[in-house]
Amino acid sequence: MKLQQVNTPKGQTWEVNGYLINDSQQVRIKKRGFDSKQSARQWFNNEAVLFDNGESRYNKKIAPNVLTVKELYNMWLETYQHTVEESTLNKTMNVFNVHVIPEWGDTLVTDIKPLDLQRYINTMQGKILHYRKITGYFRRLLNLAVRMDMLSVDPFTKIEMPRERRQFNKPKQFMDVDEFKAFIDVLDRQYSQINKQAYTLLRLGAFTGMRTEELLALQWQSVDFNNGYIEIVQALGRGLNGSTYIKEPKSRTSRRTLKIDNKMLTVLASWYDSTQYNKKKDFVFSHQGRTLQVMRPNKWLHDVSDKYHVAVGLSMHKLRHTWATLAIEQGASVKQVQTYLGHADVAMTLNVYSDITKRASDATGSILSNLID
Repeated sequence: MKLQQVNTPKGQTWEVNGYLINDSQQVRIKKRGFDSKQSARQWFNNEAVLFDNGESRYNKKIAPNVLTVKELYNMWLETYQHTVEESTLNKTMNVFNVHVIPEWGDTLVTDIKPLDLQRYINTMQGKILHYRKITGYFRRLLNLAVRMDMLSVDPFTKIEMPRERRQFNKPKQFMDVDEFKAFIDVLDRQYSQINKQAYTLLRLGAFTGMRTEELLALQWQSVDFNNGYIEIVQALGRGLNGSTYIKEPKSRTSRRTLKIDNKMLTVLASWYDSTQYNKKKDFVFSHQGRTLQVMRPNKWLHDVSDKYHVAVGLSMHKLRHTWATLAIEQGASVKQVQTYLGHADVAMTLNVYSDITKRASDATGSILSNLID
């Protein structure tokens, strides 16, 4: 290290000239502007300590060892798994294991080229309607690679993201009034004699719009037979390797109390009297006291559809869609439907159920013409 006094346009000042050295680097520095020889020496000594610890601004950035996409994913997963619910973790891992790792797992992060990425994106867009949600996970991983200095630029910034394809001839999303009546008639008159538990679950879903995971986590202690209410306080989550667990409802607004009509209460009471699992903490719907598998309600619904040709092509989620559609048709406000379904905001209700009915749209088209004879 050399300390000397130098002349500048602003007068004399002290300058330090020397090398910062640690086990892996050596950097020459030259800095002036000190008002004394002592302050110049003190600054250099302080900077030398910082440099030795890798904390100096003069330390050169050393890129971490180059990883494959799968290695980077595993490293990211170690942290991510502690920040989300097990059900969310399960969905995320499934996306990577099905759509990302098979294609990119053995590729070095530094070898990901925009051209190859563009071809992958184009293929995904052709196979999956809502492909951007899936590829968004991959982009999240590459953003991490940029932050860790493995990549200087995110390759996604250099490609075109095609517009998601529109789905023409969409499958039926809900039942109209007549179809709903036919469905309930089949449940009440026929299916109730075949599988009482399935009948009760499907009917409750149809008349409340409850989510499948809410139906499966419902306990008898949450059913108020005296006043006609059901309290939604928990849901069934999907864990790893096909496991399930009880969790908090989907959102704060999902925790709610639902008013149940007298006929539905009678059906529930009948099931309560029929099942041996009717203690307060027993699940309303169960297999030998344990929660049902998540797909069981859909299998029951498809069984009804196949046997009686009602609710054709519908799922439990579309049964919920049907409830919202018919409720609005019968005069319920969007806000009321939002509250009953437990949506976080009105926008979600409007977005999911924007196609309430073609009849409503047709009627709107002639509103102003009615003003003129």
